[in-house]
Amino acid sequence: MSTLQEFRNQHTSDSRKFTVTNSWGIRDAYKLIRKNHWFNIGRPLKESEFYHIIREVNNLLAEEIALGNTVTFPERMGKLELRKYNRGVSIVNGKLKNTYPINWGETWKLWHEDSEEYAKGTVIRYETPVVYHVRYCKEGATYENKTYYRFVINRALKRRLRKNIVKGRTDTLW
Repeated sequence: MSTLQEFRNQHTSDSRKFTVTNSWGIRDAYKLIRKNHWFNIGRPLKESEFYHIIREVNNLLAEEIALGNTVTFPERMGKLELRKYNRGVSIVNGKLKNTYPINWGETWKLWHEDSEEYAKGTVIRYETPVVYHVRYCKEGATYENKTYYRFVINRALKRRLRKNIVKGRTDTLW
């Protein structure tokens, strides 16, 4: 019989491959600022200095989000906030609706041990009453093309946030 990791590799596609298309990255921002003669921000920056500044700002933003604080952007660009959503089981139109998140680790173990459960698609769920999400709130923002802005929280930050929630350091009102 195969190991759990071999079983997962057989039944899943390739590992995570993310592609971002039609997006402005940090390098594009550097080129734009350099092309426009630094927008009167002072002396020209080396590329490494520019990246260092961006990295430090991103680390400060990540720290605030991990602590559950709301980050308000300048120039009325909106804010990043932690929201909490209730999860549970209910009956909607005569059908059972389960909104608990799936525990993929335990589900894969079950499927590895019992192929019949894999064929039926049985999943094991966490029974957590609330789930937290980081949300980009555009209410009150005054810029155009609001649908083009999006913030994606990386996996490491999600894990830090989860650790703080479990330890009770982080909570939110809504």
